[in-house]
Amino acid sequence: MSTFAISRPIGLRIGSSVDRPSAARQASASSATPRPASAGQVPVRQAAERQAAERSAADAGRQRKQARAAWFAVTAALNAGLVAWSLGRGDLGSHAVEWSLAAFCLAVAARHDGIVRGVFVLGRLVRSYRLHQLAYHLGQLHRAMALAGVVWLAVAAALAVSSSPAARIASAGVLAILIVMACTARDRVRHARHNRFESVHRFGGWAALGILAVIVPLQAAGSLPPGSGPAGLARQPSVLLLAVLVLLVAHPWLGVRRLPAEFLAVTPEVVVVALPGRRLPGEFVRVSRDGREWHSFAVATTGSEGPGRYCLVIRRAGDWTERLASDVEDERAPVRLWVRRMRGYGFMYHAQAYRRVLMVATGAGIGPVLPYLLDRTPVHFECLWIGRSHHAAMGPGLVDRILASGRVTLIDTAEGRPDVGACVAAVARRFEAVFVVSNDVVRDSVARACESLGVPWYGPTFDS
Repeated sequence: MSTFAISRPIGLRIGSSVDRPSAARQASASSATPRPASAGQVPVRQAAERQAAERSAADAGRQRKQARAAWFAVTAALNAGLVAWSLGRGDLGSHAVEWSLAAFCLAVAARHDGIVRGVFVLGRLVRSYRLHQLAYHLGQLHRAMALAGVVWLAVAAALAVSSSPAARIASAGVLAILIVMACTARDRVRHARHNRFESVHRFGGWAALGILAVIVPLQAAGSLPPGSGPAGLARQPSVLLLAVLVLLVAHPWLGVRRLPAEFLAVTPEVVVVALPGRRLPGEFVRVSRDGREWHSFAVATTGSEGPGRYCLVIRRAGDWTERLASDVEDERAPVRLWVRRMRGYGFMYHAQAYRRVLMVATGAGIGPVLPYLLDRTPVHFECLWIGRSHHAAMGPGLVDRILASGRVTLIDTAEGRPDVGACVAAVARRFEAVFVVSNDVVRDSVARACESLGVPWYGPTFDS
């Protein structure tokens, strides 16, 4: 059979087949012809691990699914308790607005970077794989609580809104906006039309909040006894919850700044831009060219941006990134970028909770790994970096600095694509956890391999 080429092998000894069409693939699964060691090739090994990974294919992502189910169960239990309590008092309608606003507060809090950072820090202090999965999938709590808020608002519109035509029309408008937001947030729609999802979610959410900011105080004022005044209105639960909701939505936008941007490199694969600020592993920042369309990128380093700065390694994929790359190539690069000061944590942050880690990256997915590779961190790890023509795709300077760390096994797929799941299965037991930064196919392949061996794994999910 054929094997794939490895440059600068380190202690990581990996064996796998290469994906080939038709009969060649079957031959590669049943036999192996290793190349001489001097050629820098790695033979096929650990067929048993590969077969075990294939047998568990139906169970890929089990931990991820369990985390999602847990957050929906928490939401269902909490709201069931509120329903039971309200029905017991016989005033379900009078509290529906409050429960709706409380659910929306929890939904927004689950996406607030400051709150999410706190949960991630707790996960670093307490090394629990299940806790890490719950923290990483707080987006499912966001979804569940948002849907609960819509249901409670529908109940309020049906039972607790006054006969004022204007109030009924406003409530119906809010419900219509929220239903459209929920429809565009479905996985299939969100994948296919992500820009539309982002626009509807942001501007629709602001519009709905603006309407609620008018009708909620008016409804609360109508229920107060004469002479209560502004102080009495401010003490109403619905008004207090509305204030919390507005604060949660507005707070992340208060720190938006325009920062000077220096574009260090542009290749057929990536754009590398340097921005002023701190550089910490596992963080990501949100940037924009015009303040309207925002994108998240991992905080990285190339080792050449200088002190007091960090880098974004941006893969050329999608309209926004391709336009940015083209402008840089045509010497029309933006001098400044909008950057949100408050940063978030991604799943790579949890690598700091372990002592020995295997990292798997494909192509530009090396970006989130770079702070671990090029900066000093307490994590002992090895990295498997898979890609095609690394020097041409990423730039020779960066690749040479990465290889100089002595912790990277670089696989060039010009001679064929490796079976990444089999590669990981062959060595995963040597590590406390495996982190993969790649597409869905590679991520799921690594997930199957790790779960068949009982090794914790972390990887990107679209709705995390």
